[in-house]
Amino acid sequence: MKGLSGLILAIGLGIIGAVFNFAYLTQKSRDFERVAFVGIRGDVNLAPGERLTEEVIVPVEIPAANIGNLDDFAYRYAGRGDRSLVGWTVARPIAGGSLVLRDHLATPPDRLDLGGDGAEDERAMWIPVNTRTFVPSLVNPGDQVSFLVGGGTAPSRAPSLADEYDEEAAFNAPLRSGPGASTEIVGPFEILALGNRLGSAEVFRGAQMPHAQENVMAVRVRVADDGRLEPKAQQLWDVLRATNFSDVGVLLHPR
Repeated sequence: MKGLSGLILAIGLGIIGAVFNFAYLTQKSRDFERVAFVGIRGDVNLAPGERLTEEVIVPVEIPAANIGNLDDFAYRYAGRGDRSLVGWTVARPIAGGSLVLRDHLATPPDRLDLGGDGAEDERAMWIPVNTRTFVPSLVNPGDQVSFLVGGGTAPSRAPSLADEYDEEAAFNAPLRSGPGASTEIVGPFEILALGNRLGSAEVFRGAQMPHAQENVMAVRVRVADDGRLEPKAQQLWDVLRATNFSDVGVLLHPR
């Protein structure tokens, strides 16, 4: 009997040890899972009135098990940087090596980000988009998109990007519909604004600002020295004119 009791005790202790070992390994595996939040480079200190730029934003990795309610106070780092925060004005000092907290940022950007780094050839062009074919809240300024144009109707003479053509004649030309009017992908373009939203939907909600006109998207385009639009922007504009500025579809590029 003593031998049987000892065997049962040994088995019980083994099971208890296995349970504790499993719990320990599970906890340790969680420590290896990390989530990146937006931080400031260690050699940079931001003062009130300065703007966040891609150069000063870095990912700060935190063990997933230790996040707690940090999402309520800080911003997660997405892809190669949270571009939705780029351009925000700092309302409070941020020391180098710190996380960017919601209290640091008073309001979203108050103007379109054009002409940075001396890029005087940049312009904003507004495009009507079909909000039935994509979710605006999942698309943010700074994202790269291409547009789906044509399909239902198209100009009888497609604009040529290589040769000169009569713009007025192309605009007044009759439209054709049906299988012959194929869908084109034009892009990519960088989003500057989605309606009145110059930052992410989350950022706008935090600033208690309403969204408006998210069916109109502002994108960054360039003009040449002679005042002409870059070819892809001119192609998009020509199709929009030819289709009486019908809504276009949106293709989101990887972040």
